[in-house]
Amino acid sequence: MEKLLPERENAWHHSKHFMLSLLLLFSLVISHDSFGQNVPVSGTVVDDTGFPLPGVNVVIKGTTNGTVTDLDGNYSLEVPEDAVLVFTFVGFETIEEPVNGRSTINATLGEDLSDLDEFVVVGYGIQRKSDLTGAISSVKSEDISRLPVSDVTQSLQGRVSGVQITQNSGAPGAGSTVRIRGVGTLNNSSPLYVVDGMLLDDINFLNPNDVESMEVLKDASATAIYGSRGANGVIIVTTKQGSFDTDTRVTVDAYTGVQQVANKIDLVNAREFAQLANELEQNVGNQPIYNVNDFGQGTDWQDYIFRNAAINNFSIGANGGSEKTNFNLSANYFNQQGVVKESEFERLTIRLNNQYKMSEAVTFGHNLSFIYYNQQNEPGVIGNAYRAYPIFEPTQPDGSYTNTAPVGNAAAQFEYNSNNRTNNYRGVGNFFMDVKFLKNFTFRSNVGLDLVFQDSKSFTPVYFVSPTQQNPENSVNVSNLRNTNILWENTLNYSKEWEDHRLNLLGGITTQDFYTESLGGGRRNLPGEDPSLWYLNAGELTSQTNSNGGESWAMLSYLFRVNYTFKNKFLFTGTFRRDGSSRFGEERRYGNFPSIALGYNIIEEGFLQNQNFLSNLKIRGSWGKVGNDKIYVYEGRPVVNGNQNAVFGENEELVYGATITRLSNPFIQWEETVTSNIGFEFGFFNEKLTGELDYYTRTTNDILVAVPIPSYVGASNNPVVNAANVKNSGIDLTLNWRDQKGDFSYNFGIVASTVNNEVLDLGDGNEAIFGGAVGISGYLGSRTIVGESIGHYYGYKTAGVFQNEADLSSIPKRGPEVAGDLIYEDTNGDGAVNNNDRVILGSPIPDLVYGFNFGFDYKGFDLRADFNGTLGNEIYNAKKQTRFNTYNFETSYLDRWTGEGSSNTEPRVTNGGHNYEVSDRFVEDGSFLRLRNIQVGYSFSEVVLSKVKLQNFRVFLSGTNVWTWTKYSGYTPEIGGGNVLGTGYDSGLYPVARTFNVGVSASF
Repeated sequence: MEKLLPERENAWHHSKHFMLSLLLLFSLVISHDSFGQNVPVSGTVVDDTGFPLPGVNVVIKGTTNGTVTDLDGNYSLEVPEDAVLVFTFVGFETIEEPVNGRSTINATLGEDLSDLDEFVVVGYGIQRKSDLTGAISSVKSEDISRLPVSDVTQSLQGRVSGVQITQNSGAPGAGSTVRIRGVGTLNNSSPLYVVDGMLLDDINFLNPNDVESMEVLKDASATAIYGSRGANGVIIVTTKQGSFDTDTRVTVDAYTGVQQVANKIDLVNAREFAQLANELEQNVGNQPIYNVNDFGQGTDWQDYIFRNAAINNFSIGANGGSEKTNFNLSANYFNQQGVVKESEFERLTIRLNNQYKMSEAVTFGHNLSFIYYNQQNEPGVIGNAYRAYPIFEPTQPDGSYTNTAPVGNAAAQFEYNSNNRTNNYRGVGNFFMDVKFLKNFTFRSNVGLDLVFQDSKSFTPVYFVSPTQQNPENSVNVSNLRNTNILWENTLNYSKEWEDHRLNLLGGITTQDFYTESLGGGRRNLPGEDPSLWYLNAGELTSQTNSNGGESWAMLSYLFRVNYTFKNKFLFTGTFRRDGSSRFGEERRYGNFPSIALGYNIIEEGFLQNQNFLSNLKIRGSWGKVGNDKIYVYEGRPVVNGNQNAVFGENEELVYGATITRLSNPFIQWEETVTSNIGFEFGFFNEKLTGELDYYTRTTNDILVAVPIPSYVGASNNPVVNAANVKNSGIDLTLNWRDQKGDFSYNFGIVASTVNNEVLDLGDGNEAIFGGAVGISGYLGSRTIVGESIGHYYGYKTAGVFQNEADLSSIPKRGPEVAGDLIYEDTNGDGAVNNNDRVILGSPIPDLVYGFNFGFDYKGFDLRADFNGTLGNEIYNAKKQTRFNTYNFETSYLDRWTGEGSSNTEPRVTNGGHNYEVSDRFVEDGSFLRLRNIQVGYSFSEVVLSKVKLQNFRVFLSGTNVWTWTKYSGYTPEIGGGNVLGTGYDSGLYPVARTFNVGVSASF
């Protein structure tokens, strides 16, 4: 493999000697421990549900000597034989345990609502929430596992301020688009994911039941520890762990349900289609082609392709531990049939989380997931079902498929084009070693792995439906993809508390290697259609095609962080990370990413101690720089492609050649995002009402942009330079109320976020960047310019319909319009309508993203409901605009212009042409409010369960995407996708399903 980082060999050399020295020191310290005068004591601290508690203070009573529990609730220290240990954790009851010669002392802390606080997971560690200076939101396991989804990120929808999550598609196994505090780049805006310390680009492999918590890091104080990959935010996932010296606990979670299309598109029936098609022919000077009286309702092709589909999920897990080992094991099977026929997703996940206590000072462990999924991709019938004539039946009386030209017959597609499957084998996880020495130091070495092998195969038989829907030669296509991601991190942590001070120092060196390779091939004319012949060797050799490509890159990083708290009142966090990446040229390979943050716990002031109204009040502020390295690997290096062959000379000989297809730019550098944040945290009435309010600005500089070059240069891709600047600013609000009255407890929460997106610079000349769907005139409908938001819609503004010749002679026209055509505004007032009259038509970026939830518990009964929505965004209905032939019509066409005074909004019926320019005719309000999930359950009492030796047994009913309020006419107002320059275009998405489930959760 290519040598990716010139400095890496020296860095590795120093890192190796540094580690060997530390390990030698650890062995000396560990050996010395056995000569102490005190007795060693260790154990695990858990809450009353059995889950480990990190950060619990374990102190020898009457002294300040002690320690804190680690991420898994474990602790160890040396104490006098007659000592008493005091376990304290903010938000939980304090307990005391006499040693009495014991070497293992475990503790269970019950929750104390009168003094509620918590620890949250931050980058490379944990921290008291009261000590946080960054903008971090946390979602716990009970809210993550309630939704019947294949992508765990969807559980954050409507529950975290500053985060917009949009399903890319309703297809089984489809992922989501995640935006944290808006879009700050013209390139990849996806966040970084960290699962148990492993840095990843996606988490769609996770079983929601395995997740203990998800933390969303939003500002530089929280994300700068991840340096070049923190600009788009970071989502940290912590999976469930076992506890030392704890009885084994087995859990079973299962549900089954049915899915259905939540909303169909309103299309005309057969009779209405015949009438509109006749008018279309008459409008172009032809005779009517249908006798309208011959038709009735006809075929609703949507009903034909959609179905009620099953969804099933089954999980089983076990956790516990002995004195030296703990474990959390789980297996999950998830199966989702698609609401479109011939689409399916099934996934099997096995997780092995174990820890092994080698000594009181050394712990070894691993968190491993093994995932297999099989996906059947729907055969592309949605667009055809939208456009197919309702006058056609799927099949003829003799059973043959109907010729439904000019679009394909969806019924035939299901039979002939559904042999398209993808298998994915993935292993994700990490191995780690923790070594404690010199009382306050902890060294961790962590090796992470993400190994993916994916194979896809499709087979198309010989068939004939019509001249435009046929396949004269059968064919098979096979592709393989292999990805390798290896991470090695070594960190040293110093943590000490004394009197009024609390100090934590973190330093580390990390390296990460990435490699991907793809291989594909295809052949035609197999001797038969049996699946046993679906292999390349069975096809004709002369028809073979093949492809092979790969790429690799690496990173080397140094990191440091200091957290300091004085009197639980004054807070300081400083972070620095230096990243080097082979994605950039040697001159610009390294980037520096610092941050600084301050906090003030006002509630700790003396004048606020003896009152019952205000229970928490904190102000915090941060500033920092983070980066975005999500660019194509070879932007900084030239790419040469072969097979550029030509025939030359008198003998017309074939000469093999190669050429540069991508120009290099060794001087491109990191996209750099400067973020500032000021936040307030507050609590009232003994923490019954809590909330957070943040105002932020984030400006991304040196965004990578492709610069046009002359075609005679010969490169197929424009070179990339650092040119653009984009600013996002907004407010994040979180409010929660919870209370308990006897057996009745209830809660209510709301999150809301605003985003103001503005492009500040696009480089030399500030040339506009276009994207999105192509209009009839050939112009793209999305534009990005200085002073406006990224990817706004850009086209003509309509001003009614030409009613008569008087209008045509007095109103400026774009071209040869006739009565019944749309009027486009002459926005610049020059008396003509042309390209200069195009204006901004809206934006896919919402003004407000919000969600709210409520729930209650009463004597075993519980109810939870979650809502989410957006305000102020628009959707471009590209599927309605795409009309290059006679297709079916949406019912909005029934309000078309048929003569003077008949309509001033919907033009006469035409195919393409003037009325299908990029205009506000196709821009619709994308605001919505959705009942995302509602669940009702009942938990049986301990008295009943004790008779059958169960710890917990709960049954529930739930509904997902139950109800949506929106003005948008498509299947769903949630339009996802990763292309930030073309967001919000609906070209015919797979519908989002409404789901109803019944399930059970038990433990014993």
